[in-house]
Amino acid sequence: MTLQIIRTLHPPEPYLTQLAELLTRGGYAVTPESLKERIQMLPEDDRLLLAIESDKLMGFAHVHRSNNLLYDDTIDLVAVLVRSDFRRRGIGRRLISAAEAWARQTGRSRLRLCARVLETDLHAFFLSLGYEETSTFIEFVDHLEELSF
Repeated sequence: MTLQIIRTLHPPEPYLTQLAELLTRGGYAVTPESLKERIQMLPEDDRLLLAIESDKLMGFAHVHRSNNLLYDDTIDLVAVLVRSDFRRRGIGRRLISAAEAWARQTGRSRLRLCARVLETDLHAFFLSLGYEETSTFIEFVDHLEELSF
């Protein structure tokens, strides 16, 4: 079978369930319903790149057009995840290539990839694609309580 990369903001329903399963296996617990809600809240410029083979989701990437005061020409790779049983088969490389193509098509000259410090396999993957490590940062999060009005 042939691997296809589908670029969309709203994945067809059968892939939504598979995407929720893939994210959950990757450590991001979501249900198809909560994932659908999250997708509906994404900016119009965001894209999901779905790696599909024989109606099966093999992996995905989420790209986001960054608009901020620091960099005006950047696409952020928010996530890239390939099913563990299909890694090292070129799927991640195809997803990154599709992200690069979309960045160029939208007039952007930078694609920024981020990985957690402990994801050394992912670091090696990005380096093997010709990306350079430009910074190290630590993320700080405050889980804000819901405000009642």
